[in-house]
Amino acid sequence: MRMIFTRAVLAAGAMALTQQAHAHGFAGDHLFVSTLIIDDPNVADEASLPTFSFQPQPTDGGAAPGLYGLSFEFDKRITDNFGFSIGSGYNWLTQPGQKTANGWQNLEVGLKYKLYVNAEHEFMLSAGVQREFARTGANGSNGAVLGNDDSSSTTPLVYFGKGFGDLPIGFLRPLALTGEFGYTIADKKLKVDPATGSPINNGIANAWTGGLSLQYSLRYLSSQVKDYGLPTFVNRLTPLVEMSWSSPASKPNQDNTQYLFSAGVNYTAQDYAFSVEALIPGNKQTGSHLGVIAQFHIYFDDLLPNSLGKPIAQWF
Repeated sequence: MRMIFTRAVLAAGAMALTQQAHAHGFAGDHLFVSTLIIDDPNVADEASLPTFSFQPQPTDGGAAPGLYGLSFEFDKRITDNFGFSIGSGYNWLTQPGQKTANGWQNLEVGLKYKLYVNAEHEFMLSAGVQREFARTGANGSNGAVLGNDDSSSTTPLVYFGKGFGDLPIGFLRPLALTGEFGYTIADKKLKVDPATGSPINNGIANAWTGGLSLQYSLRYLSSQVKDYGLPTFVNRLTPLVEMSWSSPASKPNQDNTQYLFSAGVNYTAQDYAFSVEALIPGNKQTGSHLGVIAQFHIYFDDLLPNSLGKPIAQWF
């Protein structure tokens, strides 16, 4: 996705980027890279294989439980602008003085449609829906400590991306902002005992969810602002920060508002990307210490352009 620009090959590189604009998450000259704790606004043929994460869990003192995860996601276009996704993973929770809990995450399936792209102003808008299928992963007490809900839910979402290329200040033009905003609707609402407040069923509360990412594209800096003759590896980097949050939206509920921040860097080549970010708890309900998340991402539109890399509607 991100080409390298030296003074000798700037023109040729710019032409190659124009040819890739329809393949990946471009709005005009700006590429919205794959983010790790929120979703990006693009619809594409790609896969995250795998995403590794480690996050120390909340603790009231002493050693903190550690949640490890290996997850995957596969995204496939049905048409140029409409696609689906499927994802799951496996978690391990180390608990000091107790046996490690482990098991599969619940299966999640999504649909996304790219509604609008304004190349001149580097803007992209998409809408989608995510469905979590309860009891497709670890369930019962084991599933609860691993974060699996016992009730299925549906989350309509809006996604956006905006490049800052129309700003008059050159060094700010490589910036881009992406985000998502959604509302999770539980199939089974939580019920509690009025006297004690204890749950009397396995329902969950509805919730607001969302997040933002701020990215600085060195590819964009070299190709659209000024070529500083940086090495190829450097020109493929995008430093970024992300924020995600969730908050209960119905009563009764037993959840807290949670904030999670991350900061790191994305490296994007022609047909793959690699990202690593530090996970930073925004409050005590989210975690107790710094964690880490890393992802290897494959782009099938470049890797397998005549099969997995083209929309299903073009297979026939």
